[in-house]
Amino acid sequence: MPMKTKFLVRFLNRAAHFEADIELADVLKIAITQGALSSRGAAHIFDAVDPHLHPRLAARGKTPNNRELAANHLKATLCASYIKDIYEDMVQYMAELLEAAARKGIDPNRLIGEHKVEFEANDILTAGTWNNVVKLVSKSVFRKLENEKSTKSLLQKMNTKLNLGVRQATIDAALPYLEIRHLLIHADGKADQAFCDSFPAFGATVDQKIQLDHDVLQKARVAITNLIHEFDQRVVASNVVNANELQP
Repeated sequence: MPMKTKFLVRFLNRAAHFEADIELADVLKIAITQGALSSRGAAHIFDAVDPHLHPRLAARGKTPNNRELAANHLKATLCASYIKDIYEDMVQYMAELLEAAARKGIDPNRLIGEHKVEFEANDILTAGTWNNVVKLVSKSVFRKLENEKSTKSLLQKMNTKLNLGVRQATIDAALPYLEIRHLLIHADGKADQAFCDSFPAFGATVDQKIQLDHDVLQKARVAITNLIHEFDQRVVASNVVNANELQP
């Protein structure tokens, strides 16, 4: 069985939990549209609604349209959260990977590169152990990568620092789905000119919301997971991290 890093396992486990949440929302939507949660003559929009616990739902009219709207909004919210979370999980994976490579003893010149960091003597003394000093340095370097506010640059520079040789095509395939997170946070999910210009094949329209339907989420899951898998495979093949960071 091929080896993989513990960081990949954590990434995949977190993604799986969120994917299960989206599947549950879809199951609930199907049940709602089939009338499974709302008996004829019920007092509220759904049978289990308690006005004390669910005042917002209790205030809604008992119509099929309102039930469908509630189901659609729940699923849309979870889909948006999935895009945001898978981005954050990707960043966490990269941060853990850089720290593990530093612990293994990556060439300091490659680790630091253009991202010079300085520390007060107190910071180093407070760290206590060499491993903590390494952690301090790697976190500072990664923070500088994040501060560039470019997902593409973050991935390319991680690839270069660790000398992995991850294919640019793999990075490019994941980028539009990672960049949707920025639009969700800063533009209510609407595509801007920069997004449309950067990813013309995606088919987004300026000032129009990106529909996070099943097709988009599936493509996002595949592209981002493929990206992390390729990083991980190159890490294992290049012996970038210690053996205790790996598992079957």
